[in-house]
Amino acid sequence: MRLLQYCNVGNIVGGTAACAWSVTRALPEVEHHVLFRSPPTRVTQIAFRHCRIEHARQLEWTDAVRSADLVLLHNISSREVHWNSGADLPSVPIVQYVHSSARGHAAAHRTACCSQYLRELLGQREWSVLHQGVPLAPIEGRTRATDGFKVGRICTPTARKWPEALIEFYDTLARRHPAVEWEFVGCPEELKDRLAEACGGRVAFHNAEFGARSRLHEWHAMLYHHPDLRETFGRTVAEAMRCGCVPIVDDAGGFCEQLGETDGFLCRTTDDFSDAVAALMSRSEWRKRADRCRERADQFSLRAFRGRLLDVFKSL
Repeated sequence: MRLLQYCNVGNIVGGTAACAWSVTRALPEVEHHVLFRSPPTRVTQIAFRHCRIEHARQLEWTDAVRSADLVLLHNISSREVHWNSGADLPSVPIVQYVHSSARGHAAAHRTACCSQYLRELLGQREWSVLHQGVPLAPIEGRTRATDGFKVGRICTPTARKWPEALIEFYDTLARRHPAVEWEFVGCPEELKDRLAEACGGRVAFHNAEFGARSRLHEWHAMLYHHPDLRETFGRTVAEAMRCGCVPIVDDAGGFCEQLGETDGFLCRTTDDFSDAVAALMSRSEWRKRADRCRERADQFSLRAFRGRLLDVFKSL
């Protein structure tokens, strides 16, 4: 089968390109051709080196489309597609994979949302729900310390994902938990000094790289809080669970569909986050939850994702 994916961003660090990458790995026997609306970054090019990749600002009725057995759109608007085939939709089966609450998605033969939360937000009950699959992050020699406790945050390196409110939030947590070591992946430069001060200097910063996910094997917990932005899915939760890193996250958005009552923590207040950290400081409690996270995360493995993808494809 020849699968053509059209992705709205060309950066695998965050965004939908990581999901497109998971599709290629979940279907290794398929001939993959991936187009990106923005020029693929060097890191993205390396990650997709097993595929044919190109930059295309718009998707048109070209030989690439005509020769595909199926087209998978990732969050593509109607403005970005020009079939020019004399019909509303070409004969090639098209699936639209919706990842955000933006309106005006391009028409397709089948549309799927990345979460139940997003489907309800968009009011599209007839659309399918297709939870993403995530790889097991490479270990790269990383291990968890037995005499310390690390809590990390990994996020797209944009100001929108790193609000000013995090300074006071981490100041409170760091004061309550002086034994915790804090790590941040993707933190913007302008926030680093203030976050370091808020964490009492017990902090390390790392660049947002595709390989940075390997740090989940070092962290005991992955903590994510944003006061006013809800993640429609939130791949980092599934990635953390696969590594036995316990998620402590907002009780909002797509996070709620990934966690149960006995693995990670869904939090609504600063006190909730603080209590979750305190609970995990017990080694027995951390081990128990870490094991349950790994078990639950099997549903987000590439093997399980493959099954969900093929079900959608076969329906066409």
